[in-house]
Amino acid sequence: MEEQVSVHSQQQDNNRVSFHLPAIVTESSPHREPFVQISPMLDDTLLAVGQDGAVSVWTPDLKLKKSRCILDENKQPNRKIKWISDSTLMPQYNKLIVGTCDREIRLYELSNFEPYCQIVGFETMPLHLGYSLRDADECMICFGDEQGCINIIIMPHMAETLRSWTKCHVVDEIPSIAIDNITELNPVRYIRWKVHNDWVTQIRYVHSIESIISSSNDDYTALIIGCVEGTQNLQNLLMESGSMKSKRSILAGNVPLKRSIGDESLFRVKRGVKTFDFSKEANILVTGGLDRIVRIWNPYVPSWPTGVLRGHSAPVTFLQIADGNTKIYSVSTDCTVMVWDIENHTCLTNVISKASQIRGDIGACYFSHHVRALYIATDYLSALQLPDTAGLHGPPSVSHSEPVTSCLYNPLYQQIISCSEGSVIKTWSLLSGQLVGDVRAAHGHSAVTCIALGTVGNRLVSGGKDGSIKLWDCASNSLTPRRTVLQGSTAGSRDGISDVTFAEHYKNQYIVSISYDGRIRIFPLDAVMPELVVPQFTWSKNMINKHEENKPGLASSSSNMVAVSSCNGDVFVWSLEAGEPLCQLHPSNGEEMDPEIGHLVVNKVVVICSRFDRKKDSAVLITSGSRGNIIFWNIDGGGKVFARFEGSQYKCMVKAMAVSEDDSLLCAADQLFYIYIWNISQYALGAPEEQPPVLLHCWRAHTSDITRVIPVKKHKVIVTSSQDCAVRLWTMQGEYIGTFGQNELWCLNKTEPKKEESSDTKQPLGSVCGSNQAAEEEKTPMVHEVETPSIPIYDKDIADELRERTSVNSTNRTKTMRPKHVEPQQACGRPSTYKSLHICDLMSVSAAIRKPNPAAELNDPYDLTF
Repeated sequence: MEEQVSVHSQQQDNNRVSFHLPAIVTESSPHREPFVQISPMLDDTLLAVGQDGAVSVWTPDLKLKKSRCILDENKQPNRKIKWISDSTLMPQYNKLIVGTCDREIRLYELSNFEPYCQIVGFETMPLHLGYSLRDADECMICFGDEQGCINIIIMPHMAETLRSWTKCHVVDEIPSIAIDNITELNPVRYIRWKVHNDWVTQIRYVHSIESIISSSNDDYTALIIGCVEGTQNLQNLLMESGSMKSKRSILAGNVPLKRSIGDESLFRVKRGVKTFDFSKEANILVTGGLDRIVRIWNPYVPSWPTGVLRGHSAPVTFLQIADGNTKIYSVSTDCTVMVWDIENHTCLTNVISKASQIRGDIGACYFSHHVRALYIATDYLSALQLPDTAGLHGPPSVSHSEPVTSCLYNPLYQQIISCSEGSVIKTWSLLSGQLVGDVRAAHGHSAVTCIALGTVGNRLVSGGKDGSIKLWDCASNSLTPRRTVLQGSTAGSRDGISDVTFAEHYKNQYIVSISYDGRIRIFPLDAVMPELVVPQFTWSKNMINKHEENKPGLASSSSNMVAVSSCNGDVFVWSLEAGEPLCQLHPSNGEEMDPEIGHLVVNKVVVICSRFDRKKDSAVLITSGSRGNIIFWNIDGGGKVFARFEGSQYKCMVKAMAVSEDDSLLCAADQLFYIYIWNISQYALGAPEEQPPVLLHCWRAHTSDITRVIPVKKHKVIVTSSQDCAVRLWTMQGEYIGTFGQNELWCLNKTEPKKEESSDTKQPLGSVCGSNQAAEEEKTPMVHEVETPSIPIYDKDIADELRERTSVNSTNRTKTMRPKHVEPQQACGRPSTYKSLHICDLMSVSAAIRKPNPAAELNDPYDLTF
């Protein structure tokens, strides 16, 4: 009984949500007109845009960094003022996109806010903008207008498209392209759908379901989830075969098309939807609007909400699903902030305007997962800061008592292995974060400096600061010492092992190590192997490391190749067969060292193993660290640079780097503890590159030097280790999941193959996750899910039950099956007896008769304009 009480109290502590009150409010603001948008930048700063064209950049604690007015027309006297309706960011190409009330879309450079180009000639005004990266080099800009239409611009080869737009006719000193001619320069597609009966209140493209979600204040078309391009129908065929005037008329928006019934899902809400949020991982859609009710939906059952949250006394203007898809943050127009528990449908926190000191008309809101703060823009910017999760349960969580020197991922057992300066090696479960086992005094009193895993995953090799090398057998729950490969010495730290790796030659496994002084040693994995078969390296004096703080690195591949980085910036590529360098790479190109940028030492070498079939025309080697650059190398014919770009936005040294299992993602960590993720699936493949790859995400992960970064694409997570004694787990988007060693465990669901079934049938949600057992996943893999007991409920059962409810033949009946009633928490005391009365609403089941409007709702395929 006492254990049940303790578990219940712990769950209550985990569900507690509190803000630091009052809110942080800016003392002054360069904005004189209402805000229209708050957008996050890659360096954790915030970009605020006002209606009059004023833009400002703020730190997370709301310190103004810079501001400027991007609409030069408003600075000129006796000229009509231009207004901005909405804005969004294009982070991969460092652009700011704004929509103006003059029916145009403008692109600005984020670095200096100078105009880049603009798209003009729209039939309607872009009220709400959206941007998404659909493919490696294909982007999409979408917006909703006052006619209820969804406008979509699909741009393949985005970099080339942007360059071609800058060569167009100049209007008001800005290169301009008309929407009528946008498809003539590049294979750009412009699509316009008639979706809503009122103007669009929000629009968003969801890449995971390849659909656009849009909302309006109309009851009948409150929220619609629809496809992007739709299916081929008679109208499309007639448009393609008709005259150019007819095609131009449809393209420009005079005759907006409607999607077919099977291409969209319709959600009807009384008084419409003003805001929404969607989570594919939790399979949840939340909506809010003028009726002051927050509704929770299953996106595959649009006829009935699964939960109704009542408590706001003003229209809901902002919604956000956060905290591992367990909570909903909602903001109403009276500046009231409420936090809801998704599972229990209860209100966890209710912060009124008087308590937060946030007053005025809300212009924009943004919730930062990384900073854990809710930003609200009224007349000034305000921030409601959530306390640190670790602070609620005691001191900050750490994984080791000493700084973590390295970590790696074992896919065989789905475990994380980490080592520290305290000579401790720990094994963690990636799926739950639980400690599986640890080895104390792994190298005696000497620190463990590096570890490497065999190709199968059952062997681990570790290197010590005393120069010792040990081999371990990996099991699912323990590490067992197998043998000591090299005994340590007391000669000093110069003999310490800097890096170690496994290599393969003639189907034989070898252990390759490099010490701090640059000396390379190679050992057979099997102790009984004759020494005559062991390949030997020709040691060069050029590889001597004279700086103790610089650690040379190793990288090996399955193609009998080992790459070694040296202290002077050179990289030697060795052949195991010949035992001599194949080539010597010079990243510096003879340039003198600039102490403000960083020294020439190469901290990390990574081999792209999947490209060795194309090693003659592609980059197969990546180096980091030299002057803060990341360099892609082609090693054929002596080696040459295929690509070079800055690995840090702050031009500081790159400390760690790794590629994903399929070599499609590149992750790096710089000296200021920031993590960067690039898409390199087609980068430097077949030809050199002049532009950097697409930067997907960037965030600050630790408070000290990052020693290792590991992308695990199967589970869509990133593992990082640092000298701050922590090994942390993140989503690919930079959302913090947890620290290995914390009290509260998490649950990552295993990926299951997709089954052949209808689109409206889904797998049940995962159940309770034990210490060594992961929960089952849905049809699509989830990023992470908080460990909560639940009963599996199938969408098909919900749909069948809803059909039985609606089949009752009566004209008027009471709502006997109502969603759970939510009693909001009151600031002072419980509600009065009058407020606690239950009201029995009457609902008419007779269908409302809608008067048809042929001119607005019908698209006559034979009504051609000539």
